[in-house]
Amino acid sequence: MTALETIDLGKRYGRRWALRECSVALPAGAMTALVGTNGAGKSTLLHLVTGLLAPTTGGVRVFGRPLEMADVAFVAQDKPLYRRWSVADLLRFGAATNPRWDHGRARSLLDAHHIAPGERADRLSGGQRTLVALALAVGKGARLLVLDEPLAELDPLARVRVMRAIRDLDATVLLSSHILADLAEVCDHLILLHEGRVRLCGAFTGLLAAQPAGHRAATLEDLVLEHLRAAGGAS
Repeated sequence: MTALETIDLGKRYGRRWALRECSVALPAGAMTALVGTNGAGKSTLLHLVTGLLAPTTGGVRVFGRPLEMADVAFVAQDKPLYRRWSVADLLRFGAATNPRWDHGRARSLLDAHHIAPGERADRLSGGQRTLVALALAVGKGARLLVLDEPLAELDPLARVRVMRAIRDLDATVLLSSHILADLAEVCDHLILLHEGRVRLCGAFTGLLAAQPAGHRAATLEDLVLEHLRAAGGAS
């Protein structure tokens, strides 16, 4: 089953296209890395597939249906939390605002990382705040999780903990990050954007195998850099 499909998706601001002719299909259960240089259109795509932006062209389907906000959970880069609320307060708010709320899944993720209900958001470390935001997304009961730079500003140990939590999720995940080595450890699919267009989309194994003989990149990082250089995105 296809979890996320975009058809000729585009967003224009005045005369400038932030994203155009974006058609991708992600299978259910996939962990997909979304990568590209700054300004490539990553945030625009994430905001379109979560319903935070209205498209100029095309559309989005989630599990075969037109996009509905309840089908998608989004963790923004700044991970906004009510800073004076406790973790328990945040979970109660999640339950009150999401009809599909799954308290057990949210609580299980927090328990696995020893985050107590009484802890206040503004006293948590960066990694702990990311895990709380991830728990709230999981608790929403959405089948598609969209994560925008969840590793931003985290120290190496916190990155490991967060990536382990993401790897263990029972959901389809679209994950944006600049840290290619971390993405390669948890993701099995790739979307590469450059200048608002899709340059690569598919399973890692298929993309690596499809390269011309004699020019085969061995890793995700090599594959991405090779295509960016060919498109003029790197020297």
